Formats: sequence, C-alpha cells, structure tokens
Amino acid sequence: MTRIHSLALALALAVAVALGAAEAQAAQTVAQTDAPTWTEDIAPLMQDKCMNCHRPGEVAPMSLLTYENVRPWARSIRQMVEERIMPPWHADPQYGEFGNNRRMTQRQIEMVSQWVAAGAPRGPGEYTPPEFPEGWLLGGVLGEPDYVFEMTEPFAVPAGADDINIEIVVPTTHAEDIWVQAAEVRGNSRVMHHNVVSVVLPDGTAEPTGRLASATPGKQWDLFPDGAAKLIPAGSTMNFSLHYHPSNADENDVSRVAVWLVRKPITHAVYSSVVADQGLVIPPYDSNYESRGEFVFRTDAEITLMKPHMHYRGKDMRYELIYPDGRRETILSVPQYDMNWQISYELARPLPVPAGTRLQVISHFDNSDRNPWNPDPSVRVIWGSDSRDEMMEGWFDYRVALPEPVIPPSARAVSDQE
Repeated sequence: MTRIHSLALALALAVAVALGAAEAQAAQTVAQTDAPTWTEDIAPLMQDKCMNCHRPGEVAPMSLLTYENVRPWARSIRQMVEERIMPPWHADPQYGEFGNNRRMTQRQIEMVSQWVAAGAPRGPGEYTPPEFPEGWLLGGVLGEPDYVFEMTEPFAVPAGADDINIEIVVPTTHAEDIWVQAAEVRGNSRVMHHNVVSVVLPDGTAEPTGRLASATPGKQWDLFPDGAAKLIPAGSTMNFSLHYHPSNADENDVSRVAVWLVRKPITHAVYSSVVADQGLVIPPYDSNYESRGEFVFRTDAEITLMKPHMHYRGKDMRYELIYPDGRRETILSVPQYDMNWQISYELARPLPVPAGTRLQVISHFDNSDRNPWNPDPSVRVIWGSDSRDEMMEGWFDYRVALPEPVIPPSARAVSDQE
C-alpha cells in the first residue's frame, strides 16, 4: 500500500469515527431533549406521591416542594424509588385493590431514573406547588372540624428517656350524640410514635364501634365511606393511647383529635376491631416465629380497611378470609413489614363478607441477629407495649347496614339550609 493510500485510508477512518461520534452526540442530545423534566413530569408525580409528607412541618425530613428543594437529593431519590423504599407502600400487588395506593408504577420509577440520568433538568416554564391547608390536613377537603378534643395539659417527654407508653383521658364538649364522618389525630411528631384514640362511654366501658382514629407513621386520619359513620354518644370521653419515642431534646406534647360530623343520612355504622395474639412467646434467635389469630363475623358486613401493627421484630403479615362455603381469599399480604411506616390499607371498594366468615391474620417475626432492627436477639420476647417487646395486631374496619337510615342533627341542619 502506497503512502497516499495509507493517508487516504486513515482519513476515511477518521471521517467515519468523526461521523460516528457526531451521530452519538446527536443521539445523546435527542435523548436529553426527550428526557423527563421537573416542571412537566417529576413535579406532578411528586405532588401525587410525596409532597403530602415532604413539606415544612410534616413528618418527612426534607421538603420536596420546589426544584431547588429536590435537585440536591436527586440521586438519593432515584435510589429510594428504584429500591421501592419510597414512597412507602408494602402491600403485595397480587392481592387487593386499594384506594390509597401510593406505590409507583414501573413506568414512573423508570421516569425518575431517566430524569436523574439526564442531569435532572428543570424543564420549561415554572412549577407552582399546591397550597396545602395549614393545620388539619382534612381541612382542605372538609373545611374546619366540628369539634377538637385535646389534652388538658402538656405531657413532658424528657430527652434520652426510654420509650413512654401512657393512657390519657381527654374530655369532650358535645351535649348530644354525634355521628362522625372523619377524624384526624395530631401531636408532636418529633416524639409521638403513635396515638390510638378510642371512645369511652359515660359508664367507663369502651364504645362498641371500637377505635375512633389513630396517628401512626404514615397515617394521621380516618375518613369513612359515604353513608357510613362512627357514633360518639353524649357524655363520652376520649382515651388517648400514646407511645412516645424520646428524642435528643426535651419536648412537650399536646395531642388532639379533630372530628367532622356527617352531612348526609347514615346507612351504615363503622366498627373497628383487631385480631391479636397476646400469648406470643418468641424464642431467642428464632428467625421465623409464627403467630396467628381469628375473628368471626356474626353478621353480614363489608370490610373497608386493614392496618397491620407489629414492632421491631415484625417480618410479615397476611389477612385471609375463610368463607362459610370453605373458599379462601387473601385480601392483604405485607411481605416486608416496616415498623417505621405502619400503613392503613384502604380498600378501593368495600368487600362484602357474609355472616360466619372467618378472618385469619397470620404473621411472622424475626428475632435473629440477621434482623438489623432487632434490639437483642438473645432474649425471649413476649407481648408488650414497649417497642422492644412485641405485638401482633391485625386491625381492620368494617361497616354494617343499619335497620333503617339515620338522619343525625348535623345532616338535618344541611337539609334545612338547602
């Protein structure tokens, strides 16, 4: 090959390489142009999945309302989303359909990944975050609450103390029976792990409809389906069952519960109940201890909500129905329970269960040294309210049809105004 031919070949190769590089750069430019942007794609997704908690004054550690808030966290957000750690949602998608499902679709996860890989572009125009109501979260939907019942004095939570579990009686102010459509529980989120609010009748016994509402990690309110409500008889008091996780600073808590009354005729009464195993005994180093319990429906009913509750050794929980004809149906499976996010799973549609149906709740606990949350795998663990003890509680709500519709005063007042 002559020197001229060699130069020609070298030039041809250089041109080909240059053209290839140009094509690659063009493809990259197109990919970046087509990449998701904050204003058009990511902000609406985060508004739907993240911002309710990730905003000032709420439980999440950082705000995600603006591009300036989000950009420094882009890579961490991608990792949390790809590993399905955030947004928190632990129900197995094979079972049940839930109205409050925060789980991202695979397409949404890929969109977040592509956005970060493209350099997290801002995009055209501006994104204006929504105006969240100050105070009560349900206020933006239901307006101001009809009643607010709160602790009569602050409860001191000293820095560095052990977990505190306490029951506090809170007075009410209503002079007649009231039917509640919704309730929201608030407290000092820096130290309050949960607050389960129950109604206590004037004679000191528990109201048959059970728990009124609760605040736990990932949940602050209960909103009942249209036509369904819970009763708070006149003269009742509220029992606040509080669990505090002290922080590194002295804190005070004045927990409170707001209630919104029904504005329409009531066709169903809502009940809360729980399947529990208070006799559990978890041996040291047992990695798969099984606990189970059962509830039998004595009347036709409709299940509306399920809420697993365990502590640090909680591993998984499953709700299973056994119908009178012998059929079995799993209605909720939480294969990787996380105490830090005790989620209520609200069914998209009430699930009818005939009288005689058995609800079984089966859970497993990991008391081994392979459980990173385990306080001490060498101890025998029994039931207790401290997080270092254990609980197996499968809470659930169900509604039962009333013999005839009830029109409470709050609904009559609306009818009179119309």
